[in-house]
Amino acid sequence: MADTVDVLTQKYRGSCHCGAFVFELEIPEIKSANTCNCSICVKRNNGWVMPGVQPTIIKDEGTMVVYSFGSGKMPQRFCGKCGVAVLCNADSYPPPMNIAINVRTLQNFDFYNLESKVYDGASFGVKYEPTPYTGPEPEPSHFEGGKTYHGSCHCGAVTAALKVPTSLEDKSYKEPIMACNCSLCRRIGATWIYPANTQLSIQGSVNLSSYVFGYQAWRRWFCKTCGVYIYTDPNDLTEEGIASLPENIRTFREKMGHVRPFNLQVLDGFDLKSIEAPVNDGWTKQKPEYINP
Repeated sequence: MADTVDVLTQKYRGSCHCGAFVFELEIPEIKSANTCNCSICVKRNNGWVMPGVQPTIIKDEGTMVVYSFGSGKMPQRFCGKCGVAVLCNADSYPPPMNIAINVRTLQNFDFYNLESKVYDGASFGVKYEPTPYTGPEPEPSHFEGGKTYHGSCHCGAVTAALKVPTSLEDKSYKEPIMACNCSLCRRIGATWIYPANTQLSIQGSVNLSSYVFGYQAWRRWFCKTCGVYIYTDPNDLTEEGIASLPENIRTFREKMGHVRPFNLQVLDGFDLKSIEAPVNDGWTKQKPEYINP
């Protein structure tokens, strides 16, 4: 009789950001994840692992939204309250192999140093055609010339135009571009640029949902249908609400009130590998401290 080998397992706990959906897994150590180049995964910057078991649902407040696209065989599920993509159903595989977990949602998990395996999802099915932006182009007055980029959420309900002084791919572009490891950004996979509000035009704003957290000084907007994050702006606070903010947060909000951080992941046909986007340590700086649900 062949000797059996015990496989060591680890328990993982994951969640969306607002805590409406929480799950656990007990599986062998996760050492790699699939980075898919399909249209939705590029806009969401997901990392997937197929655990081979059904996750144990610890909490489900019924906020999960199913987004189906392409052939409809791999719908993704994101939280309609905070916009975080948690699960993907691979309907062409039998259970329990039909579940993929977004490793960005795993708590206290260092996915930044995880081995990444590229999955060529873009080669399957009908080629994705982004929805074109047809609104007025931004015309900022603080610089002349420049270059305009267009983008959209995945379903096309929201489109955007971004104008910058020089090409983003040009090494002469000196404005900040960065990712962030704060509790929300690490889950949504955004790559942020910081234009003035006059440099950004949004079409389809009625199709956006906003999410606020922490001191609630800012709100971040994502598409209600597909969950792709678009931009950030100051939260609509009362005078009393603004006065109640810590002085440093209030001062920063006033200083940056004209800026609209924009997620470069939504740009159509833009090669993010052409730019440098260091990871800002928002996790350490984030106040009040985020507690994983």
